[in-house]
Amino acid sequence: MEYISYFITGGGVVTIATWLARMGHPFLSGIALMFPSVTLVSFYFLGKSAGGEAVSASAKSALRATFFLWLPYMTTIIYLTPRLGVNKALLFALAVFLMLALIYVYIK
Repeated sequence: MEYISYFITGGGVVTIATWLARMGHPFLSGIALMFPSVTLVSFYFLGKSAGGEAVSASAKSALRATFFLWLPYMTTIIYLTPRLGVNKALLFALAVFLMLALIYVYIK
């Protein structure tokens, strides 16, 4: 049952974001993409299995990672998509994210 709820939540967010962008509402699409579907479901189940302190510690780690990993990832997409196209920009941004994630884990 857990995996079904993960699937429905994630798929619903992707569907809504895509629909909003297609309807000419990129601002609303961007907000929908920021819906915390993964963290919402993850923190819920983490809280049930490991407690509130584990959720708090994970949230702190996610917040730090946002600045070190997510901002460069999004900046790369914003900068490269008009220049290289969506697929190449996403691939390059993913490489940036993974490279920074390795560095982040190594220095942590």
